[in-house]
Amino acid sequence: MAKLMEPLKNDLLGIVRTKNEVSNIIGKMVSETFRVDVIQADAKEVDVGDINFTATYDSELDSMNRPCIQLYIVYSNLDEFVVFDDEMFDRVSKRLCDSISHEQIHQRQSRSRFWEDPFVYDSDNVVTYLSNKDEIDAYSYNIANELLDYADYQTVLTLLQNPSKINIEHSVNLWTYLIAFENDYNHSVIKRLLQKIVKVLPEVKNQR
Repeated sequence: MAKLMEPLKNDLLGIVRTKNEVSNIIGKMVSETFRVDVIQADAKEVDVGDINFTATYDSELDSMNRPCIQLYIVYSNLDEFVVFDDEMFDRVSKRLCDSISHEQIHQRQSRSRFWEDPFVYDSDNVVTYLSNKDEIDAYSYNIANELLDYADYQTVLTLLQNPSKINIEHSVNLWTYLIAFENDYNHSVIKRLLQKIVKVLPEVKNQR
């Protein structure tokens, strides 16, 4: 999935595009590849000239064999046009893969339970949300990818053995976990997360 957006380079790189044009280009590829509904949105939290993604999975729609993942392409509310350079293309590609793969993992989790959700939790409470087993499993995959974007396999393993040295540049998702749990490396959730990352790391490495 890491090269998901590569075919779009000629349509995006160095060309001034409206937000609608960018959404149509990315959305067509994503919807045809994954049966994902794509929605365009604006937010003041997004930096000018940047693009973020967020996605959701609906188990009820999945049980009816309907498109069950919604991907939101989120732009700055101050932007009318977007121009991709190489750095932005790489950054946006990784964010897109991160969002879709996270929800695909939730899809597999739900299907393995025949779409019954045994977890009831407050998604607005960050600590409760991040403590959820399904989220730990999904984020461990995202974090493994982020870490392997930053360094080679052996360096990543060394880094995971020294979580106090991890910062936002290594993995924004792992950094988010550590901040949410006040850098308590002995917390059961952090220990479980780190163990899961180490477990999935070889698989993620082989998929790259």
